[in-house]
Amino acid sequence: MLIDRDDIILWRRHYLRTIKRLSDEGRPIYYLDESWVNAGHTRSYVWVEDTINSSKQAFLSGLSTGSKGPSGNGKRLITAHIGSKTGFVEGCLWTFESKKSGDYHDEMCAETFEKWLQDVLPQLQENAVIVLDNAPYHSRRKEKVPNANSNKHEISEWLKSITIDFEDDMLKKELLDIVKNHVTEQRTMNTQ
Repeated sequence: MLIDRDDIILWRRHYLRTIKRLSDEGRPIYYLDESWVNAGHTRSYVWVEDTINSSKQAFLSGLSTGSKGPSGNGKRLITAHIGSKTGFVEGCLWTFESKKSGDYHDEMCAETFEKWLQDVLPQLQENAVIVLDNAPYHSRRKEKVPNANSNKHEISEWLKSITIDFEDDMLKKELLDIVKNHVTEQRTMNTQ
């Protein structure tokens, strides 16, 4: 924490204040995450007992002589679950076998995540809050918000489509500032 950037510190403080406020309001808070495990997953280190001098002595003492498991290769399972202070939500475990060997995030997509989440939502208490990380498949925009790579015409058309007024002679940078302010305002409204 001593080397955290100021924006990370501010984000963390905002998060903690928001969670406290929601908790004080009596809203049930659920935490959602996903992970993976390989069939041959083992720890890469072991504790060492320096009073044991032989494998026979280790065996007689009920200790192992180190990790003998496979390298971590093999089938990969991807799993997601959601829980709260009362435990995991029954019937919401999602596990499937990975078809790829790279980063498991590559195999998750917004469509499959949303399908799973639609089954989860009816299992949650009313007025629930779900806390999740910013994995790309946890959110997707139905519309493309203009960015610095957009041209002035694209930005103008987007602003018109959501009925935000602007002057025709504005610079691209000015239009992007309007877009940024609108997106920030929408996010603020969604967290209240």
